[in-house]
Amino acid sequence: MKAIVFDLGITMKDVVERPINKDYVMVSPSLVLLTGIENAIYTGFLWVEPKRILGSTGIVKVRNAGIEVDKNIEGKKAIVLPYSKKYGGIGTEIDGILAENAVVPSDSLVILPNDYDVKYILYPFVSIGLQLRKIVRGFNVLIIGGGLVSYISALTLVGYANRIYLYNDEGYKVRLYGVEEVKDGGNWDIVFAGSMRSWIRILLQLGSKEGDILALPRFLNSWPSIIPTRLNVKFIEPIKMDGVFDYIEDEISDKLFNELVVSSDSLEASIPTPKPGVIFNVEKIFMS
Repeated sequence: MKAIVFDLGITMKDVVERPINKDYVMVSPSLVLLTGIENAIYTGFLWVEPKRILGSTGIVKVRNAGIEVDKNIEGKKAIVLPYSKKYGGIGTEIDGILAENAVVPSDSLVILPNDYDVKYILYPFVSIGLQLRKIVRGFNVLIIGGGLVSYISALTLVGYANRIYLYNDEGYKVRLYGVEEVKDGGNWDIVFAGSMRSWIRILLQLGSKEGDILALPRFLNSWPSIIPTRLNVKFIEPIKMDGVFDYIEDEISDKLFNELVVSSDSLEASIPTPKPGVIFNVEKIFMS
């Protein structure tokens, strides 16, 4: 079986097909969304075990379900979320979906409607942003990072947070209505750290007060390894929740989607990603 793995570099290799555990499903991916997680592995900010199958989120077809999983989902299209509450990070702490046949925990799946749009691949990041609304309502929020989780979260908070500051530590920038790009952080009450770069912990330690709220997206159980102890830390997981599909339909235009995400069928051109996200056509590369 062909798979894209981390092996002191990111490469395609033949690997042994994984068994289906009782609460897992076997899926065949069609589109895999490469994001800051894969970038962090590529650049060395995030270490994963050698031979780990990469790929944290994407659109898949369910082939077989484990003995403790509802068989009715077999044959259906689904989104794989980048985090399993039971097992941890997909494509980081456990094997991901960049394989001809991938095996993932059933709790990481969200079944798609029959008339789904490719934009639904942003589901994990929209779910995080919608949960953030409950934390930041009426406050000034500083979002750190230039990836999908940062931009999508900023977009979802417009009209909920008092002011939204975005500190983009990446080269590629997208302008969003109601979001202020800053270079020094601004006057914030809450920080949402959407980047895995280590300097952010130093910035937070220097610029925060006792009890300030730090919100972190939870894509792994093991990250971050160290956080400032005086902060009130809230982890936000990508989860299945009501309203995500509707938000994508109503608020993420084709123009914005194309600004944030590019399509590719070449591994070499996809990592590191030229935009916050790359939709990687897995079927083409594994068939070639």
